[in-house]
Amino acid sequence: MSAEHPVTPANRRGCWWMVFVLVALTLCGGGTGAGLLSLAAEPNQIRTMLMPARVEVTAGESFELTLTIENVSLDTVRITGVGLDGSLYDALRLERLEPAFQAVHTRDYPLLGEWTEYTLNRQVFAGEKLTVTLTLTALRPGLVSGDVLVWVQDRLLGMSFERARRELLAVDIR
Repeated sequence: MSAEHPVTPANRRGCWWMVFVLVALTLCGGGTGAGLLSLAAEPNQIRTMLMPARVEVTAGESFELTLTIENVSLDTVRITGVGLDGSLYDALRLERLEPAFQAVHTRDYPLLGEWTEYTLNRQVFAGEKLTVTLTLTALRPGLVSGDVLVWVQDRLLGMSFERARRELLAVDIR
């Protein structure tokens, strides 16, 4: 045996930083994914009901829809607006919205679709309901369907954003 160079185990300190980086990336990616899922999900603070959700009407005739928005959370919620899916505008025209809206915005996003949003900016206290009446006119014969959206202001990690709850409307126009 030679006493020139004693045998030492390999240095393993270098791989711990890689494990730390992988764990940190996994946690950040998971947190980002959870945040994006939260943004994409419908709000849990409200319950909505559209009456009637199916309508049969003659072209040129007007009809009313009642959208009930119930705050089922313990906190006050802000209803920022009500929207109509862009596909509904091919055969329907909004004549009136009660309570009165403050502004109209047309939105078109690649993943979310196209809709027209009517700004309400209304607070609904815990346990209370907001009733929105929409008066629409049927423009041309055919079957049309699309979403009626209710936009709610929300907060995630201290940042304000809006999420929508959707109710499907189907209209058979003769």
